[in-house]
Amino acid sequence: MFFHIDYNSSQPIYQQVIEQIKLTIVNGGLKPGERMPSIRELAKTLKINPTTVAKIYNELAHQGVLVLRQGKGAFVAPKVVSLASEEIHRIVAEHARKILVEGLRFGLTREEIDLIIDAEYQSIRKGEQ
Repeated sequence: MFFHIDYNSSQPIYQQVIEQIKLTIVNGGLKPGERMPSIRELAKTLKINPTTVAKIYNELAHQGVLVLRQGKGAFVAPKVVSLASEEIHRIVAEHARKILVEGLRFGLTREEIDLIIDAEYQSIRKGEQ
């Protein structure tokens, strides 16, 4: 499992790792039920504080992406979605709004934003990082 941390990014390290774990799950690099590295293992691999990894795992567990088992570790959650359809739509719409605001703020047209989103969708579906 390889994650890249961009130390020059304005995005905090823990958020970068959270997004990369989610992407790896979507791409099939991590399967439901698969055990994640221990907090110490991942911290050592990424050269980050174990407290940061604990924060990452706790946030992903809160989001339903991981399941934490006391004394056993963290595991990729089953693909069962326990959120109501309306809640899922609300969450995705909230993220879409942020994307649109940023694109419009930089002067992109709706068509340019659509092209970017489509290209990213294709990249994710092809398993590209």
